[in-house]
Amino acid sequence: MTRRALWVDAAIVGAGIGGLWIANLLAGRGFSVAICEPRGVGGVQTLASQGIVHSGAKYSLDGTTPLSGAIASMPTRWRACLRGEGEIDLRGVRVLSQTMQLRIGDQTFELDEPVLDVASLVRRLAERVAHRVVAEAVAPESLIVDDAGIERLGLAGCTIRARIYVLAAGAGNETLAQQTGFAPTALRHRPLRQTIVRLRRGASVYAHWAKDARDTEPTLTVTTNGLLMNIGGGVADAGAQRSEAVQIGLVRELLREGFADIDLADAEFETFVAVRAEPDGKTIRDVPDAFVARHGNCLLCLPVKLSLAPRLGDLALAALGRLEPATATWPGDPDRRVVFATPPNHPTPC
Repeated sequence: MTRRALWVDAAIVGAGIGGLWIANLLAGRGFSVAICEPRGVGGVQTLASQGIVHSGAKYSLDGTTPLSGAIASMPTRWRACLRGEGEIDLRGVRVLSQTMQLRIGDQTFELDEPVLDVASLVRRLAERVAHRVVAEAVAPESLIVDDAGIERLGLAGCTIRARIYVLAAGAGNETLAQQTGFAPTALRHRPLRQTIVRLRRGASVYAHWAKDARDTEPTLTVTTNGLLMNIGGGVADAGAQRSEAVQIGLVRELLREGFADIDLADAEFETFVAVRAEPDGKTIRDVPDAFVARHGNCLLCLPVKLSLAPRLGDLALAALGRLEPATATWPGDPDRRVVFATPPNHPTPC
């Protein structure tokens, strides 16, 4: 049986925040795109996010702030999008909180850091490009390469030929980049163990809490969404080395110490391990910006943080230079029903 052949301007591998953001930017400029995502739109790393549009304050507690410099303008750009005035129209995305608190010792600071419901963000970003999603896995052997980069994607159910290929597959980028011919790039996989607390009574807490004023990062980052509370921060970074039982015990103790007003009576705790794909650095704070590299007709993209999606878009468009839309033969599948991935903190797909 002959596989169908799709011709597009851009083939994007991965439908997390990076792939969806770039797909929306390109579609808005008249480019035809195909987005390859076999597991469900929203990916893995994106749906594990707490949805915080960071301002950089979290990363500047010790005064060394490579990441905080790039991220400082992101709340302003996201708010413009949420009003329908930015580069992507995000009206309708649910904002859980307009601000985050930074608690250090007895001091509390209000931060301009909106907190988004990530599931609603994924749904909004998928609306414009839903008919462009191809539910196919892209393995390294799927990449048919030549001297220019990728000649085509040979997938199980179709072949995709594009003028530009965007690798936005998170943790999957490393092996795809090697197959494509990128020079060895310092990438790392950073596992962290986040904790989900199911409360009996809803709470409204959005805060970074540093247990000690000398800490270089918050001990806990707490966000809530109805009866669900998501715990990140330093305890999550170190938690990948702990068992679930030990992690839960520590999180309980820290919540009682830093957030005594939260009612934990009959609360249910569970953890999940999320793997962040990032450019290498001693810590996340050492990464200066979103990451885009080009090899021939391929872009290798890592947003680093959900907050930096607009910067990733800037860098991707800059890397494409003067590329203009061309006549493509694949109009998309207008009747396609998008399958969404299931967030790790929720029992149903977003």
